[in-house]
Amino acid sequence: MRELHLRGNRITRPPSASGSLAELRQLDLRDNGLIELPPSLLELSPLDNLDLRWNKHLRLPSWLPACARSRAGTARVRRR
Repeated sequence: MRELHLRGNRITRPPSASGSLAELRQLDLRDNGLIELPPSLLELSPLDNLDLRWNKHLRLPSWLPACARSRAGTARVRRR
């Protein structure tokens, strides 16, 4: 699976990353009421786009900037 769109599903915490998501390139978590992100998202090494917009209670974890840098600047976090 290369894209996973979970927009508007009232998810407060996404499921932990697993081997079944090893090829994931785009993860759309917009408009869900997210509260936190699991550190297992770091395991999604080919991830190019993580869209977190419209999650007003989400606090970005301290490891997220490091995650973007580890992808040589290709990971983008979109949040409004």
